[in-house]
Amino acid sequence: MNIAIVVLNWNDWKNSIDCLESIYQNKGKFDVFLVDNGSAITNFLKIIQWHRGLILPNRKYIKTKEKKLGRIIYVNPQKNIFNEIKNLRNLYVIKNKINYGLTKGLNIAYNYLIRNNYDIILRIDNDFVISKDYIEKILITVKNKDVSSASPKIMHASIKKNVWFKGFKMNWFYLKFQKTMNLKKRRLFDNNKFNNTIETDVISGCCSVYKSQILKKSGLGDEDFFYGPEDIELSYRLKKHGKLICNRKIKTFHKIARSSAIADQLDRTFQSTYGFLTLIKKIGTTSDKIFGYSFFLLRGVYYFFFLKNNKIKKGYIKALSSFFKDK
Repeated sequence: MNIAIVVLNWNDWKNSIDCLESIYQNKGKFDVFLVDNGSAITNFLKIIQWHRGLILPNRKYIKTKEKKLGRIIYVNPQKNIFNEIKNLRNLYVIKNKINYGLTKGLNIAYNYLIRNNYDIILRIDNDFVISKDYIEKILITVKNKDVSSASPKIMHASIKKNVWFKGFKMNWFYLKFQKTMNLKKRRLFDNNKFNNTIETDVISGCCSVYKSQILKKSGLGDEDFFYGPEDIELSYRLKKHGKLICNRKIKTFHKIARSSAIADQLDRTFQSTYGFLTLIKKIGTTSDKIFGYSFFLLRGVYYFFFLKNNKIKKGYIKALSSFFKDK
């Protein structure tokens, strides 16, 4: 079985190095593909220097024994696979000239991996740190034929007992969007209730595993989402091909929004708002659209007249204008 791990980097070399260190402490045969999404060359070179042993990683969460990482091998995603010996801890790099956004950046890698006969694809966002047995355990989770995709239980990296994602069942009406619109969320703490395997309606895309042929059948990520709730929309399509599983016996640690925080606040607000409006458009019912669009428009009026943060205000209003103009 050919296994590929995809890590997306955009001007975030510190988190990417931590993530790669945690991946390389796992045993087994797998290939790691770093997709650099148009980072500044100075930022990208930090990862190359780390790979050559010139930069020590942040070892707050991990202590890898892996010393020999092999070579950096640049991959042309438009061509067939390189004639290289695999599984020698080489780091394969897809270097995009511009920032295509999260979804298209990942799709470039997914298309390449599917075309070159990888059976399993793991997506691990660069602001994650995984345990040394994560890969082995998450692969067991998707071994059954009726399973389409899976995610682990995701913990807050700073607040170790805080559960960020535990899988959930969605009632398919407007409240499903309320739960994912960055409104106030009740903090959940790890306990025995979250120590099992459950079927879920949504996998957390930022740390997930896919069977490549099912990912292909589902149509990959929807590139109308630059980033944001793309995993909710993808889950909607993946579920047509099998069960979605959250294995809450497996923990991973997420440096919440550390990567997206690099972007300007105006851009973050625009992409998040536009993304959720697009989500409602694509998978929402008629009532979702009526209540969802109304919610965003009313909040836009409030922001316009009362919000003091100009970047958030401009980003939000720009998203509303762009979405309803495109619509």
